[in-house]
Amino acid sequence: MEEPLQTADSERERIQKELIALFAQKLNIHLKSQMTDLFESGILDSQTFVELLLHIEDHFNTSINVEDFEVENFRCVEKIAGVILRRKNAAMSLGVGGSMASQT
Repeated sequence: MEEPLQTADSERERIQKELIALFAQKLNIHLKSQMTDLFESGILDSQTFVELLLHIEDHFNTSINVEDFEVENFRCVEKIAGVILRRKNAAMSLGVGGSMASQT
């Protein structure tokens, strides 16, 4: 019973690593930690947030729904990875692609 949980954890860790790389490569932002508060630290403002959303949708081949647009969902890389994982799982349960393959 532990294997699916471990798979989900490793998938979350992979997504977090890709997000940290995405911040560095696309936004020229080098994060110290996956727990860095992106709003309190001033890393994300409204323009950077929109850019981030576009890069996430492109890189992870997923869409972020309006119901996901809560500050808490994007406060740190760990929480963003959770949103991406939920979107991926929702897409897979609906049989809608949901491929997480990197587009870079």
